[in-house]
Amino acid sequence: MKKETLSKSFFYRFMLLFFILFICFTINNNIYANTTRPLAIMIGNSPEEVIHQTGLNKADIIYEANVEYPFTRLMAIFNNSNEAIVGPVRSSRYYFSRLAVEWSAIFAHCGGQSLKNERMVNLDQMLYPSPYWRDKNIGGWINLFAKTQNIREKSRKMGFQENVNLDNHLLSLRTLNLSGGDITKISIKYNQKYTISYEYKASTNTYLRYINSKPHQDSKTLKPITVSNIIIQYVPVGKIIGDKDGRLEVEVIGEGIAKVFYGGNYFLSKWVKKSKDHPTVYYDRQGNVLNLNQGNIWIHLVPEETKVWFK
Repeated sequence: MKKETLSKSFFYRFMLLFFILFICFTINNNIYANTTRPLAIMIGNSPEEVIHQTGLNKADIIYEANVEYPFTRLMAIFNNSNEAIVGPVRSSRYYFSRLAVEWSAIFAHCGGQSLKNERMVNLDQMLYPSPYWRDKNIGGWINLFAKTQNIREKSRKMGFQENVNLDNHLLSLRTLNLSGGDITKISIKYNQKYTISYEYKASTNTYLRYINSKPHQDSKTLKPITVSNIIIQYVPVGKIIGDKDGRLEVEVIGEGIAKVFYGGNYFLSKWVKKSKDHPTVYYDRQGNVLNLNQGNIWIHLVPEETKVWFK
């Protein structure tokens, strides 16, 4: 009888241990999802470049941040397998490459400042020209383009791992479909020469993007740029002392306030990036990780004094 009791006790303990390990494994795999290595592609955003931009609507996440006055530059994250022509491809800045590291991305750019980090594939066109080409119908230095599938193929040929484990919550939390909010207009004034605005369309539950009051559209498809989630992230921005080109330092490590919009709704958030190796996490007022709507995300990194209006 005693032997039988011990056997049952061992069995129950074994089952309990198995259940705990299964839960841990499941949680771990949800957080560190094995996924195709994302692309992070630098895209020019000066007035001359905007009219040639293509591929933005196929990106999952787009970062926009100041470079030399009065311009901003974009970094588009492609986490899906959709084939796209993207450009004009431009140079990097350190703060963009810090964000690319968060995604363990293939970082596609043409020169500029970038970090050396083993988590990131640094596919600089000046060193690896084959995935890129120049459109001879566009003059000057704004005519560099690339296909997403060509960038991935180059990375494979260089021997880099195709799948990576990511703990970035922006991948897994786009599950909501909240709509019906009454905030229909958002404006972000980067400077006297550049203002971005968004207009909410309840019929599609997305926002139309405008640059200086003009619709922003893809140069090839002529389709308007639409956005499902907008994050306005306030960060310290300052001039680099002694830099003759007027380049900036945008601090993406630390914490601060973010204003988040989706479905016509507004949410005040806190962003936290603990170190260069940690992802940026957005929290709601209760301290929980902020969930977002289904669809793409446009993240504006703006100086703390930037004027933002919404109504």
